[in-house]
Amino acid sequence: MARKDKIVTPSVTQKLQSLGYNVADWDDSKTTSKLTDEIITVLKKASKSENGNEGYPDRIYCNKKKKLLILVEEKPTMQEHNIESIKSGCIAGLKWYLKQFLSEKFSSWKIIGIAVSGDLSDQYKHKFSCFLIDKQKISLAENVNDFLKENEFIALFNNIDEEKAISKVTKVSKKINKLLRSIDSQKRPIILAALMISLYRSEKYDNNFPDIYENYTSEQILNNIYPTVKNILTAEDIPEEKLKSLELELNSINQDLSLKNTNILKEILKELDENIIPLFNDTFSTTSNYDIMGKFYEEFLRFAGVSNVKKGIVLTPRHIATLFTKLIPFKKNDKILDLCCGTGAFLIAGMNKLLSLKGIDVQNVKSNQLLGFEINPTMYICAISNMLFRGDGKSKIYNMDSINDDKVNKIISESAPTIGFINPPYSGKENKEDPTPKEITFLKKMLDSCSRYGIIIAPLSMYFKDTEVRKKILEKHTLKYVINMPKDLFQPNASTSTAIAVFETYVSHNFDEDVVFYDLQDDGFILSKNKGRTDIYNKWNFIESELLDEILNGSKSDDIVISRARIKKNDEWNIYAHSQPDYSKLNSQDFCNTINDYVIYQSKKELGLLEEDKTEFEMINVLSSYILEKNKINPKYQCKTNLELFDKNRKWEYFKIRDVFDRIESTRGTTTYDLTEGNEIPYIAAKKKNNGFDYFVSEDGNEEYISDGNGIVFINLGDGSGGYSVYQAERFIGMNGKTSVGYSDYLNQYNALFLITILDKQRYKYSFGRSWTGQRFDQTKLYLPCKDNGSIDWEFMEDYIRSLPNGNII
Repeated sequence: MARKDKIVTPSVTQKLQSLGYNVADWDDSKTTSKLTDEIITVLKKASKSENGNEGYPDRIYCNKKKKLLILVEEKPTMQEHNIESIKSGCIAGLKWYLKQFLSEKFSSWKIIGIAVSGDLSDQYKHKFSCFLIDKQKISLAENVNDFLKENEFIALFNNIDEEKAISKVTKVSKKINKLLRSIDSQKRPIILAALMISLYRSEKYDNNFPDIYENYTSEQILNNIYPTVKNILTAEDIPEEKLKSLELELNSINQDLSLKNTNILKEILKELDENIIPLFNDTFSTTSNYDIMGKFYEEFLRFAGVSNVKKGIVLTPRHIATLFTKLIPFKKNDKILDLCCGTGAFLIAGMNKLLSLKGIDVQNVKSNQLLGFEINPTMYICAISNMLFRGDGKSKIYNMDSINDDKVNKIISESAPTIGFINPPYSGKENKEDPTPKEITFLKKMLDSCSRYGIIIAPLSMYFKDTEVRKKILEKHTLKYVINMPKDLFQPNASTSTAIAVFETYVSHNFDEDVVFYDLQDDGFILSKNKGRTDIYNKWNFIESELLDEILNGSKSDDIVISRARIKKNDEWNIYAHSQPDYSKLNSQDFCNTINDYVIYQSKKELGLLEEDKTEFEMINVLSSYILEKNKINPKYQCKTNLELFDKNRKWEYFKIRDVFDRIESTRGTTTYDLTEGNEIPYIAAKKKNNGFDYFVSEDGNEEYISDGNGIVFINLGDGSGGYSVYQAERFIGMNGKTSVGYSDYLNQYNALFLITILDKQRYKYSFGRSWTGQRFDQTKLYLPCKDNGSIDWEFMEDYIRSLPNGNII
């Protein structure tokens, strides 16, 4: 019998159906076919009247096999969500039912409670709260704000311990950073690593420091840190000469008054002892690829306002380190190499992957199957600390230059690594001013050093520069997959566009076989204040699964998100060279945006406001009045033909850019300093804003630089606007080498704006140093409406633009 006061809102039912659930599985029935005897027994005494009678929530979902139980309470209005009465309040009522299951007998169950009030289908007219029972406590699942699929609900429990640990690491790192605020940000990670190591209880050295440091004065702590660290690391087979840099760094802070005369170090040791060291003693250390020392290092640099990428340091996000281990098959005897291991993220991920295999020799993995090199002494000691606490005291991590030190080759040869992972320093130049090796140099060394596979994440520029080196790589190794990563992957600490490349080593590339190119535009992570990029909506598991399934097992090739292409020796290694824009999403609003941008520019020009310094409010006020008046004077365009963009009777085809324009020529402008000042001719810069307008110059004295009007200007270079186009109705001057201009006898201001809308869909391909020039430019294809005879339908393009809002006043 159903509850008399049972509330089931239609919006929740619709949501469950949209997720693929059978809504009947969410009713409040109490049959043994749905619920276990133990659950039924609890609910028979769960009345909200607290009289011992039976009580059932509005909905119950139970998967007995997976031991998943979800209780749902619903209220029709948002106002009832937080009422404290268990009978009237949504959350209060839900928590009442959850409390009935706070028993040891349900410790193996995954129990979730959901409170939803109002209309779930309306973003602003509902409230949603999700709770979990974790270790017999009811905890709010802050990141869950809607119903999930069953596997996503289960994933909440799989991640809960790791998320708690990560939250603790973040909190502690911020606190320690604050305590060390008077210390140079580059020295803080070394202090932290040294303090961590001093707390390590080694099997090979009887370390009593953790037991007695609380009785030390601050000066005694300072004096004992290095001797303790030295004894521990020497016992763990770390050569004494490798500790010299650490000794120098620690000696330099021994006289620091803020450390000598306060309890700062003792406070930090207590934080580490109570909150961080225990993490290494549970399953977190072997099941999570979370880079604890990397997180501390990241926090210290961020606190000091240091941009890692400017220093060539870009620490690998943990979900990417884990992804590396899933892109290739592992064998239990594989050996992992990282030529610039940083704080150890890839070594941790590789170690955990190996330890997950059956029949593995744990000690051998930790002692002989991991090999890392790190030239930066700060990150080297952080890596040692990181791996030490994961039971890897003998891991072979060396403070050496993996590219230029000849001794490295001997070490690699003796270790015989099979798999290489690398996130090399970015923007190396290999010259006198910047001797840092290029990313491609690290890649070649890694591939030549590993007998099975190599994976790299590097800036996109690596994938189209250094053609000769890339050709040599393919003579020995096979490029299998290239995955473009989201542009904000390394935020908030660095901003750079990157891609992952997977190689099978010592198998020459077969140019008759496809390379898989994948554009991962979104990994589901969002940038949160104080937390960095986090997967708060639990999207990554699904995205990763879809990516891996498509790359490893799929056959799809839409030439937009995924492209399977046979490359040539000189080809670029990125999807932008092997894909087309997604024109299926093209709609009238795209064209309206182009029209509006041009109308605003045109109006500013007609009113003499292009070089005027007005407030944004003043400009909006003047322009809106002017545009409104123009619309009154110019009647809306009337066209008798059907102007549906993708009408079933209208054909669209791809046209090469040089078949669209009768001639394309370079603009002729010189540097702005050489142009004669004036107010007749617009100088068009490599930018999209204001239709490219920069300022006016004189016609006299600049004649040789002037280009004809009624042309589309292509912005060929520039990270800010490279790949964009603008229409210039009148004569202009454009910068030679950065812009070019296309002309056609059919071109006018209307169809030009149509073409620009289509052209701008290409813009995503041209940034991060990838110019829209040469062969890239010539291979550009425009998706355009055409006539029955296959020629471009210029008339339709004009009519379509004129028919749209503001198209009549261009």
